[in-house]
Amino acid sequence: MPVRDLATTGDAAVAGAEFCIIGAGMAGLFIARRLAMAGHRVVVVESGKAGFDDETHELNRIVDVHGFYTRALNGRYRGLGGSSSRWGGRIIPLHEHDTQPRDYLGLDGWPFGFAELEAYTKEIEDVFGLPHGPYGAPALEQIHLDDVFNPDDPDFSGRLAKWISFRQCNLANVWGRQLNTLPGLDIWLDATVRDFTLDSARGRLVAVEAANFNGNSLRVEAQHFIIAAGTIETTRLLLWLDAQSSNHAFAGTNALGRYFQDHLKSEVATISRADQALSNRLFGYHFVDGTRRSLHLDLTAAAQEEDGSTSAFVYAAMDLSKSRLERIKTVARGLQSRQTKLGDLAGLVGEAPLVVRFAWWRYVRRQVFMPADAGLALQIAIEQRPNWDNFISLAGERDRLGIPKAEVHWQPSDDDEKTFRSTAARLENYWTRTGLDGQCPLTWVVGETSDSRRFVDHAEPYAHPSGSTRMGTDPATSIVGPELTCHAIPNLSVASASTFLTAGSANPTFTILKLALRLADSLMGRKAMPVARLGEELVQAGSTDIAAAIATPIAAATRTTSSSPI
Repeated sequence: MPVRDLATTGDAAVAGAEFCIIGAGMAGLFIARRLAMAGHRVVVVESGKAGFDDETHELNRIVDVHGFYTRALNGRYRGLGGSSSRWGGRIIPLHEHDTQPRDYLGLDGWPFGFAELEAYTKEIEDVFGLPHGPYGAPALEQIHLDDVFNPDDPDFSGRLAKWISFRQCNLANVWGRQLNTLPGLDIWLDATVRDFTLDSARGRLVAVEAANFNGNSLRVEAQHFIIAAGTIETTRLLLWLDAQSSNHAFAGTNALGRYFQDHLKSEVATISRADQALSNRLFGYHFVDGTRRSLHLDLTAAAQEEDGSTSAFVYAAMDLSKSRLERIKTVARGLQSRQTKLGDLAGLVGEAPLVVRFAWWRYVRRQVFMPADAGLALQIAIEQRPNWDNFISLAGERDRLGIPKAEVHWQPSDDDEKTFRSTAARLENYWTRTGLDGQCPLTWVVGETSDSRRFVDHAEPYAHPSGSTRMGTDPATSIVGPELTCHAIPNLSVASASTFLTAGSANPTFTILKLALRLADSLMGRKAMPVARLGEELVQAGSTDIAAAIATPIAAATRTTSSSPI
């Protein structure tokens, strides 16, 4: 069935669906496609439109109680494909350690085996056109960096993240034709869920009702419902469902909305580029099997336990804010979001020398060229320790559709500062021990080595929210069970990072998609059974091959990621 727009169809009602999915972002589309390809009737209800819309985006506005959570508007996007229209496209898995009990911190492990997540790795890589292959030591060996970043170091283990081509980041591009033709799949855009119909006698959800700014409404009845609307919106919808049931729906748990968390990131040092070729070789993007790869240094499990800290990772980021390459970056972002202007493409002509030099490095050196005017900085990102006092609730203030806004109570803690400091101390020793201080010395910009400021005062959220509808086996202290179905409402599931018990040592997208496929298979009563990869169905954005080749590495190369969450 075609993708529909509630604004143009008028009031509508859908009955008899097997599954109703709230949210057409990455998780929602992965589940919907999986179920529909298996012959199930699936209805997807999406608040946004086919592309970015300012009015709809305002529905993401929160009430920020402490004034610390700055990523509500520039870290999540409604619309077909969700945040895949803006994200950087970095793929890297969690470590098994991230999901296991950590007694030294009093943290429970995830309620299923790590292997259940890993079973979906290759399938997701196939969707995004990524090659299979390792992320750890063998990957470093391929580009001859294992001699510098020793895989057996006691403090940091090196990995290489994989970056999706910007043309394949956006699922609305990748699956555009299929979403309009797949039998049994019905997607409604411009339809924001605002009401729930519950059967209180059976404790089941019967229907959801959505509306838009024009006053049009949509009612969907289904056998099973899945909320896949991102951490903050998913939590808000569950809180709103609970409020509509006079707080009876989730009366048996104390965890709804609690333990809201994010990764915290801080630029801690700049890297000298006196030897430009060496800094490019060590910290620039490499291409392996045609895929862009970047260095990711993880604080080892042994170091974490010894210091009593949470997970953390370190990476180098290019700063192109003062570079002429901003024009190329603009073109790349436009191609991803399907909003490229002909004038932007024409503007590349004036940057022909840079384009040629990038092409030479890309195809001869198999790296991204970092020009002399590009800065290079080290960022530390830490996993927040789950904190009861960081939570989401419903605000007294309502949005334009009459739904209470999400009220976010979130701020960094002394535990977060401890992880920053222990990671920075080990990083400084690591730089000396490996000889990097003589090759690419650091200039520290925050912390005890430079001034008296705390790391958390310099840090910002990474737009990786999670934790506020956590999974577990105890209905009193968790919202969903191991299969991600609500303890309190057996025909309602959650596909979101909000179910994470802990944030771990990697950006959450890869893990969210693994959980989404695992949930779909669970709902169909089967284990991991990868769907065959379909033929090439990319919607071309009108770029030339050379523009695509050059813009791809530039798209995620800036230090600031506020407009492109990863």
